[in-house]
Amino acid sequence: MTHQTNFKSKERSTADKSGKQSHTNGNLSLLIESAGDGIVSISRKGIVTLWNKGAEEILGYTKDEAIGQNIDIVIPQNKKHKKQLLFDEIISRGELIKDFKTERVTKDGKKIVIMGTISPIKDHSDNVIGASWIFRVLSEEDSIQKDIAHFEKLISLGKLAAEIAHQVNSPLGAVSGRIQMLLQNMDRYDDKKILRKNLKQMLDSCNDVEIAIGRLLDYARKPKRIMKPVDINTVIDDVLKMMAHRLMLKLINVNKTFTESLPEMFGVYEELIHAFVNLISNSVDAMDEGGRLEVITDIDKCSEKTSKNKIRVTISDNGHGISEENLKEVFDPFYTTKDEGKGTGLGLSIVKRIVESHNSSIDILSKINYGTSIILSFPCLIDDGR
Repeated sequence: MTHQTNFKSKERSTADKSGKQSHTNGNLSLLIESAGDGIVSISRKGIVTLWNKGAEEILGYTKDEAIGQNIDIVIPQNKKHKKQLLFDEIISRGELIKDFKTERVTKDGKKIVIMGTISPIKDHSDNVIGASWIFRVLSEEDSIQKDIAHFEKLISLGKLAAEIAHQVNSPLGAVSGRIQMLLQNMDRYDDKKILRKNLKQMLDSCNDVEIAIGRLLDYARKPKRIMKPVDINTVIDDVLKMMAHRLMLKLINVNKTFTESLPEMFGVYEELIHAFVNLISNSVDAMDEGGRLEVITDIDKCSEKTSKNKIRVTISDNGHGISEENLKEVFDPFYTTKDEGKGTGLGLSIVKRIVESHNSSIDILSKINYGTSIILSFPCLIDDGR
């Protein structure tokens, strides 16, 4: 009797587990079918084994038409060799590929741009037996925005690299010159003080190069946007040091008036560096035959409009200025007043985006032949009420 009871209990347990598994599988199937994105799976040979309603709506083939076919039916002729290379990589590495942007062909022959994630499908022994593909149509606007974001990064790195190249070339030139001088006059320089002084200056120049390269690498490798307390005086000082060589070559005098012991702000150091490099570069470009650059930091006291003090940065130049008509459009993407080949029109658009991402504001005042003033206002991390 006891044996029969145990047997029936195990039988019920097995049935319960089977029922739960069936319920889970049913829910999973419903989830896949009702997903707004296209979901497709293929075998190692590229044969479609799963095709949801999202895939039907995006690519035009019904489930019955697609399953059993090679995935090549939706791949443009000129991309079929890349498909195999990509699939081989998924199989060999066993890793997913995120944000994969590519072109596909619908049943009616229309080419569409899609964005998706391709993941390996593994068996219980961790062997790759196929791949899954979750994707959505990338609208023209989405595509343009992603291209702009990529372009912005290239512009950002390019500008920063250009300024760092100036900073690197200057100390390297000093090191090279002093080495040549010491070699040519070795017999005359018996005085250890002179040798020590020159070697110390060369070492300082090498340290400057190391710091400059470190800044570029930090900016290029930054994987995440990390907000932390930042001293705005330090940020601007770093930018002016980076651009010192260029400012000197352009015969620009820099007047720096920093308010000491400013409250810190909450921000991303690398983004702020990029913003100020852009702004000061624009001022330099506006002064063709030398000029004056003035940078002021202070506290903007609270007013009727705001109950909190702000950190204010004012950058002024005596360059050629911006007309009232152009001033209305300077923050628009791809708008530029520079000659062809001298500007992309993305600089101030990116700066504004960076500033706004810091819950801050930027205003520009300008007059033709009199120069330009840019006023940035940042919230204090701690408002000390002074």
